[in-house]
Amino acid sequence: MRPVTITTQGALGKSSIREANERLVHTMILRGRGIGRKQISRQSGLSASAVTMIVERLMKQGLVREEPVEGHSGLGRRPTALRVVPESRLAIGVEITPFEGTVALADLEGHIVEQRVTEASQDPVRFLGAVHEGVRELATVAAERLLGVGVSITGVVEPGTGRVLAAPNLHWHNVDAIPVLRGGLNTRFAWDNNSNLSALAERWFDLSASKRLDNFVFVTLRSGLGTGVMVDGRLVQGATHRAGEFGHMVLYPDGRPCVCGNRGCWEEYASDRALYRRYRDAGGDPKLGSLDIASAAAAGDRRAGEAMDETARDLGLGLVNIIMGLNPSAIVLDDFAAAGWARIRATVWDVLRERVRDYWLSGVDVFPSAHAAHSSLAGAVALVLHRYFTHVTGD
Repeated sequence: MRPVTITTQGALGKSSIREANERLVHTMILRGRGIGRKQISRQSGLSASAVTMIVERLMKQGLVREEPVEGHSGLGRRPTALRVVPESRLAIGVEITPFEGTVALADLEGHIVEQRVTEASQDPVRFLGAVHEGVRELATVAAERLLGVGVSITGVVEPGTGRVLAAPNLHWHNVDAIPVLRGGLNTRFAWDNNSNLSALAERWFDLSASKRLDNFVFVTLRSGLGTGVMVDGRLVQGATHRAGEFGHMVLYPDGRPCVCGNRGCWEEYASDRALYRRYRDAGGDPKLGSLDIASAAAAGDRRAGEAMDETARDLGLGLVNIIMGLNPSAIVLDDFAAAGWARIRATVWDVLRERVRDYWLSGVDVFPSAHAAHSSLAGAVALVLHRYFTHVTGD
């Protein structure tokens, strides 16, 4: 299990030390899913008596349950396993895309309990106001169990205010998104762009002991193309929180005009938009979206298959630059690349092997996201859970 790090703000007094230890044990139980008290003590450095007291407090609050280990046939006291009570606390995740706004209420393990979907509008204030209604409804459902609201938005979002400085795919500039979404609700809000949150979701919900997601890149292919970059377990934000816009690196200098104002950007050749443009230009059904095209290709549709293959080649070209520039241990893909990975895997790897030396390519894994087309929504939920479990405010 990956080590747990608690972040604090200011010096810790007694009550905050107690809170930090509770969050540490609670997190270990969440991520351990069946961990025992002795194991918690050994991994955390807390005494056995301290662990017992903390577990008892968590159980009294209804956050944790203890159950006997199945299949034990040895002598002595039957061992027990600790697990979180998933529905004991809830988080709201909000995903804003050019097509729709999705609001999801999820439990501590990321399972969606309820969901609201709002069709996008040309007027950002009207659109965000409708999404706010979904947030308000689900906040009422969660009541005192609500930990907060996480918001995923495409584009550049100002960290301190939630103002969307630029979201070309939404055609938004200087939109005060978070104040409209908050709308007087008395709960914590947190936000980031969709690519960063997709990366956070992949790492937060990965319960394996593998280190492959300590240094990795998440490539979002929905509503454009962006990347979330994780280095040593932390998201790379950059000097002004605008790092990771690899979708706008130039792949073809005299290529297609991009919504960002440049030409030949990777996004114009490897995103969902690029896929359904190719499919439509070949005479395919213009009503089909990227996931539909991936399904059609799997079912033997020639035009869909050719559009997938061509897009996969340009996807691979961009990944060459990611590998050479960042030396990740893994690259994770969502949307149509996740849904159609069985078809495009060989094409992507052919491009990588052709253009990247073995000693650079060695150790790099490329695979589809566990969350497919819902990666940034899962990331919005993960943002709330991550902050709750790993941040403690000093006295």
